[in-house]
Amino acid sequence: MTARRTADAMLRVLGATEVTLRIADPSSGDSGSQLGLAAPTASDVLIAPVLTEILPPEKDGTRSLIVTISAQAAAKAARPYGAEDIGTWLLTSQGIVHEGKLLKVRSVRVDHFASRDYLYHIVASE
Repeated sequence: MTARRTADAMLRVLGATEVTLRIADPSSGDSGSQLGLAAPTASDVLIAPVLTEILPPEKDGTRSLIVTISAQAAAKAARPYGAEDIGTWLLTSQGIVHEGKLLKVRSVRVDHFASRDYLYHIVASE
């Protein structure tokens, strides 16, 4: 727990902000949603503390950013969804909402200490 609390405190001290993670809502199970007739719905989950680093644009102009999330903040956000593997939950989200645009999650790297997650690094891009 010490590494998790330290990571959380470190993010706060470094000027943490918040991000919005968009999660697809589960299908209602009716035939309209199963056939794609009804538009899928999503929930926006606010996560804090996080650090964001905007990467230089790619040659084609694609924008990307790295979001660093403390394990405590990620666990708190994932709890209502019953997610046990938080790294996979983050990876399979619809994306990160940044400056009004939905950025697709490309990768999630997990930092471990003493067999426990303490930081998640998400790379998201247009």
